[in-house]
Amino acid sequence: MFYNEEGQEEGGLVYSGKAAPGGHDADVTLTMDQYRQDQNVYLHHEEHKDAQNLRVEDGLSINARPDWTGVKEEYRIYAEMDKLSEEQREELRLKSLQAGKISSNRLFFGVKRGIKDSTPYDDTGVFIKNKWGRNAIRLYVDKDNKPHFEVYDSLGKSIIYELKVPRS
Repeated sequence: MFYNEEGQEEGGLVYSGKAAPGGHDADVTLTMDQYRQDQNVYLHHEEHKDAQNLRVEDGLSINARPDWTGVKEEYRIYAEMDKLSEEQREELRLKSLQAGKISSNRLFFGVKRGIKDSTPYDDTGVFIKNKWGRNAIRLYVDKDNKPHFEVYDSLGKSIIYELKVPRS
């Protein structure tokens, strides 16, 4: 762990790895924290494999964190979100982001690969999200080596511009 002059944790090198039913969980992360907060910038390798899915992310992530020191409340909100349906979770997430109570991932630069719902993916690029943590701009190359440039609406729900690459 890294500590500042006040003895507060400011980041660190975090690593873990263990077998899980039907697969494993492993990660190694170098984190840099906001003052009296949690990770803002982190360089990471994360992987999760179970009987149905595989997810591997290697890259640099940047989060936007609330300008407050309520980390325990932030993580209480995350724990509450884990108990909700997807629709309820998204509603609480948006409400909490608007209130400045939780963080949002704003940028990922790297590789996302794996298998989700029996479909393999392997995307390398820059993934920029809006202040609510929703897609804003995605510039990447997919598993078929096809480049993509997508711009989303302000809610991050639909693509409003996409550069189409002509078929060769």
